[in-house]
Amino acid sequence: MAGSAPADSPDARYRLNTPTAAYRVQPRDAWHLPAAGTHNPAIATRPHAQRIADAARAAGIDPELLHAVVKIESGYDAAAVSPKGARGLAQVMPATAERFGHDGLDAGARYLRHLIDRFGGDLPLALAAYNAGPGAVERHGGMPPYAETQAYVPRVLAEYAALRAERRRLPTRWQQGGAWRDGGPEKSGS
Repeated sequence: MAGSAPADSPDARYRLNTPTAAYRVQPRDAWHLPAAGTHNPAIATRPHAQRIADAARAAGIDPELLHAVVKIESGYDAAAVSPKGARGLAQVMPATAERFGHDGLDAGARYLRHLIDRFGGDLPLALAAYNAGPGAVERHGGMPPYAETQAYVPRVLAEYAALRAERRRLPTRWQQGGAWRDGGPEKSGS
């Protein structure tokens, strides 16, 4: 496939090949937002956790999704600047930041919400548009054949799936927003 990395490249494991690309990034029910009030304390210890949660909730997207985007975009480095000029945690271009809000993280969350809506809730296409631009997704009628984008989308989806899986493994009281009396799991026999 044109633009694919060599098999020994560090990003090769994230490349999509043509026969499986449609299956791997097709919309799934699993990409829907969690119920309101669900919590994932596993992300509470990540850098900028409260800022990310606030920006995600204000934009109406899952905080775990925004964490996944931030991790892949900037590695949680608020001072990150890409070679193309994207800045901050969400790696937003200055014009996009101005259009969607002056804080890069808020702008990134709002822009992602805009793309999810624009592409009818198709999260893989919204992520492809976040990376390559919505025009590229529309011109190609789906996933653009760019190596960077084809690596980016499954990486974000994998991180998002891992965060959601972590939340599902937590005790029910955490998922319902409850708190342990001592800040940790109750000991048996207490």
